[in-house]
Amino acid sequence: MNQWTGNQHTKDLDEEKAHSSHRMGYDLERFVGYVNEGLLCCVCRDVLERPLQAPCEHAYCSACISNWLVHHHSCPEDRLPLDVCNLKPLYRYMRNDLNRLQIRCVNAARGCDVVCSLESLHTHEEECEFAFMSCSNIGCPVQVERRGLEAHMSECNFRSRACPNGCGHTLLSADQSQHNCVAELRTEVEILRAEMLCKLEEVRREMESRLDSQRRHMVQKESQLKSEVEELKGQLSRVMCDMRALLGAERLRRQELAEAELEKRELLELLRDLQPHKSQHPVDQTARDKHQGASTSEREQHTKPTRPQQREASLHTLSLSLHSAQAINESGPPASPQLGEGGRKGGTRSLTLDCIKRKSREVTVI
Repeated sequence: MNQWTGNQHTKDLDEEKAHSSHRMGYDLERFVGYVNEGLLCCVCRDVLERPLQAPCEHAYCSACISNWLVHHHSCPEDRLPLDVCNLKPLYRYMRNDLNRLQIRCVNAARGCDVVCSLESLHTHEEECEFAFMSCSNIGCPVQVERRGLEAHMSECNFRSRACPNGCGHTLLSADQSQHNCVAELRTEVEILRAEMLCKLEEVRREMESRLDSQRRHMVQKESQLKSEVEELKGQLSRVMCDMRALLGAERLRRQELAEAELEKRELLELLRDLQPHKSQHPVDQTARDKHQGASTSEREQHTKPTRPQQREASLHTLSLSLHSAQAINESGPPASPQLGEGGRKGGTRSLTLDCIKRKSREVTVI
């Protein structure tokens, strides 16, 4: 059973080596001197390159163990469970031993006889004169050693240089005989024209979009201003209606004042007409005047009346005078036939006195 397991393990390792798309590890034959077996990868069996270590202390190349764990979940050496997250860097003393190993240059077959430490190998290979380099000219498939690259660049058929006629184009050596300055310039002008037309079209579209946005903004602003104007018109119409109502009320008040003034004049004329009747009864009139004067003086002693109170007092005095005149007319002897017309006038004046009382109240209120 153990033999079968070991054979299966060896078979899996061989398959892993065969299917590995990118083999890592340094070839053991390139090293000078003895190499400790602990510095060999458990998968590819070459010297470790970018090493990683499992918890079971077996070491592997990073690419080798990554490819192995895609299909297996155990250590390729002892079959213990293993996952990528369990891998960690190599111990420091093992890294130091690995870096001190002496290795030949990868270009030793081409003539490079440099032997350096594994730690400085990468630096040497970047500067090695025997390393192959690709030609930097576009389209050139040639690869030459670094030491011969400069000579190749001077003779390369794909090298570029400026047109000797002064058109400004860069020419390849292979295309120099077919170069036509006029055609090249025409082609360049067409390209520039096409680019300019594209830019103009982009600018035109951008300007149209800006104009559309500004137009929409102006339409919204116009509708807003129209609504505000309509609202102001409504407010103005309401103010005009209020002004008309106030003017009408003022006109009515003036008419009422004019009518009251006219009635006042009529009352004064009636009072002048009643003066002869007051002179027929001087005794009673004198007594009443005294009484009124006394009452008026008493009121003046207590309070000083205002102008409306003075008007009301004068109208009250006028009313008392009218009452006394009416009482004298009623208590007098019957009128003679010669005085019949005067009696009728007295009855008419008594009616007029009632009208005067009512008017006096209205004047007082106004």
